[in-house]
Amino acid sequence: MSIAASQNGRTRGDGRVLRALVVALILCLHASVVAAEGHLVLAGGGPTPAEVFERTLALSGGRLAIVAVLPQTFPNDTIADAAVAMWRTLHAAEVIKVSRTDAAMARTALARATLIWIPGGFPAHFMQTLAATPLAEIIRERFSSGVTIGGASAGAVAMSSTMLADEVAPDGTPLAGPTTIEGLGLWPEAIVSPHFTERHRLPSLIPIVRDHPNLIGIGLDEGTAVIVFKGAFDVLGRGTVSVVDARRTEARRLRSGAHFRYRARQ
Repeated sequence: MSIAASQNGRTRGDGRVLRALVVALILCLHASVVAAEGHLVLAGGGPTPAEVFERTLALSGGRLAIVAVLPQTFPNDTIADAAVAMWRTLHAAEVIKVSRTDAAMARTALARATLIWIPGGFPAHFMQTLAATPLAEIIRERFSSGVTIGGASAGAVAMSSTMLADEVAPDGTPLAGPTTIEGLGLWPEAIVSPHFTERHRLPSLIPIVRDHPNLIGIGLDEGTAVIVFKGAFDVLGRGTVSVVDARRTEARRLRSGAHFRYRARQ
C-alpha cells in the first residue's frame, strides 16, 4: 500500500470517528435537556410531617441546598418568615427570603436557589403580585433547568396552569368571580385543592374538573404531600390524596407510599 493510500484510509477513519463523537455528544446533550426538568413538591397545608421537608431538601442538594422563599403569597412577611425559620432548622446551607422591592436581588436569589419554596397564603394574590415582575417566568425557567419547586397550601395551588381562584381576599372580604385563574403552569395536567378533606372540598372540585375534562383534580389533605416528576407522583404524609377524574364516577384516594402515573394532557 502506498503512503498516500494509507493516509487517505486514516483520514476516512478519523472522519468516521469524529462523526460518531459528534452524534454521541448531540445525544448526550439531548438527554441532559430531557432530564433537566425538576421535581415539584406540593403539600396540602396544616402541620406537616418532617419527612416531607426532609425529602424535599434531599431532592435539592441536602445540606448544600440553597432555599429561596417567596413571601408574595401574603401581604406581609409573617408566613414567609416562618418558612425561612423552618428551612433553617433543617440545616440547609443557605435560606433566602426573596426581596419584594429589589428586582435585582430577587432575580439573584432565584438564580442561586436549588429549591424555590412558595408558602401558604393566597394563590391569586401571589399571582397578581408576580404579574408586574419577571419572577413567574424566572421560576418556570429554573424548574425547566432542574431546580426543585415546592409549595404548601397556596403555594401548591399556584403550580397549576388552571388554578383555583381565591374565595376571600387577604383582608377576609369574600370574592365573587371566576372559580379558576391562570397559575404558574409547572403542573399543567392538574388542578390542585389543598386542605381537601378538612374543608370538605370534593363537591366544589368535581364541577371544576368536569368543566376542564382534560385535567385531573388533586385534593391534598393537610399533613400530606405529593412529589411530582415526569408524569407521576409519590404520596407521603399522614393523610390522603384524592384524584378526581372527569372520566370516573368517584374520586380515587391514595395514601402514603402510593405511586400514581397520571395521563398526559391532551
